[in-house]
Amino acid sequence: MILGTAGHVDHGKTALVKALTGVDTDRLAEERRRGLTIELGFAPLTLPGGQMVSIVDVPGHEKFVPTMLSGCAGMDLVVLAIAADQGPMPQTREHLAILSLLGLKGGVIALTRADLGIKPGVEEQVRALVKGTFLEDALIIPTSVVTGEGLDELKRALAELVQKTPERSDRGDYRLHVDRVFSVAGSGTVVTGTLTGGSLRRGDRVRLWPGDKIARVRGLQSHGTDQEELAPGSRAAVNLAGVDRGEVSRGDTLAPAEGLTLTRRLDVALRVLPQAPYAVKNNSALHLHHGGRALMCRCILLGRDRLEPGEEGFAQLRLDQPLAALRGDRFVVRFFSPVVTVGGGVILDLEPPVKGRMDPARLTRLAALAAGEKLSCPAETAPKAPPPSTPETDPAMEMKLCEIYRAAGLEPPTNEEVERAFPGREAACRRAGRALADKGVLTPLSPKVRAWGESCLEAQSRMKARFGTGMFTLAQARDMLGVSRKYALLLLEYWDRVRITQKIGEGRRFL
Repeated sequence: MILGTAGHVDHGKTALVKALTGVDTDRLAEERRRGLTIELGFAPLTLPGGQMVSIVDVPGHEKFVPTMLSGCAGMDLVVLAIAADQGPMPQTREHLAILSLLGLKGGVIALTRADLGIKPGVEEQVRALVKGTFLEDALIIPTSVVTGEGLDELKRALAELVQKTPERSDRGDYRLHVDRVFSVAGSGTVVTGTLTGGSLRRGDRVRLWPGDKIARVRGLQSHGTDQEELAPGSRAAVNLAGVDRGEVSRGDTLAPAEGLTLTRRLDVALRVLPQAPYAVKNNSALHLHHGGRALMCRCILLGRDRLEPGEEGFAQLRLDQPLAALRGDRFVVRFFSPVVTVGGGVILDLEPPVKGRMDPARLTRLAALAAGEKLSCPAETAPKAPPPSTPETDPAMEMKLCEIYRAAGLEPPTNEEVERAFPGREAACRRAGRALADKGVLTPLSPKVRAWGESCLEAQSRMKARFGTGMFTLAQARDMLGVSRKYALLLLEYWDRVRITQKIGEGRRFL
């Protein structure tokens, strides 16, 4: 069973985990220097009665919410840490909202730093915060890692909660969202993650989704102990044979060769958080978080043009990269700018039609899927358009765009500027640009800018050769690539989104 932490930065999550388990999950020198969790941390916890749970400790700083989200994949329960001397803070609220969107059902609230005194009215603030959420009836336990207050009570509460929480059933098809990748001398590539779905055994052959690389499970561990087989709900370290370290990244998924569906379009049930600062409008640019992956998408609202805070509806998410998923998976979406959590929901259809946004039959079908009804035929409900009399894209236009983007390299014009170069043919230019992006010829650095894909790959190779896994700054990237600050930032922010790099303070490093 997986127990996660959540809460605002510097509210004592990592110190609480250390007090409970004896494990300091801040393993990076940068984390210890700054006193700030940057990466996910992991520790085993033996509870009264002998139950063993795996703790996933997540960062609390707003800059690391994407990392926090990758650690939420597979959580069963949570300890929400709130500093007794401060009370709920912005990331307390955002973390609680994210966990609610991801479907968590139980947890405990730890009032940390109780030795510093409990601020008057804090418990009432906490109760108001969790009202109407899955933590509405959760225990609130004052704790202190300095005096030991509340630690035994917290363990007992967790033990009772674990006993009441049903174990995960083995559904046959295993799935592991990769949250860490590293190499071990003499063994090769190792990935870690939380195992869901079904059991994983030594010797199993696995596919690295969304790619098509097949690897073999050479070895399995859970919290440093070798295993022949791991059940769903386990923290797993998987030693892979037949795959190099550079061929797998955080955000990839281990699953059977035919176990998932690869798609660029999702029809979903979408709920906008009541505290979201803005409504979601049709064709909004959003960040999609699913498992350990973060992708850019366009949100096409179905049956309406706007979803206000607190409202629910159906939408199609059109992704800038392929996603490997299953119907029923949960997701979170965040605004493109400013980057704040806006909502989330459930995937209903992985092979939806493109057209028919306002079609009542389509909305009826999605409502049935959202209600859990099994439909015998997933046929398109939208009326089929007549076959186009001209090709969907113009090969000559694609060639012209290739010439433009190849010459521009890492400093491309905006999509709008490219379209203006073809007066009267803007629509054809737009279609050709999307087609080239779908083929991987162009790389979508942002919703408004695409770049020549080979130039981006070459830049990545040059930067990796120069910096390895060490830290580098925006200025260093700008100077090495010979581009302006604007374009260096576009490229680096794209790499951050697709988990090629990770931003840490004012620097970055390759994952």
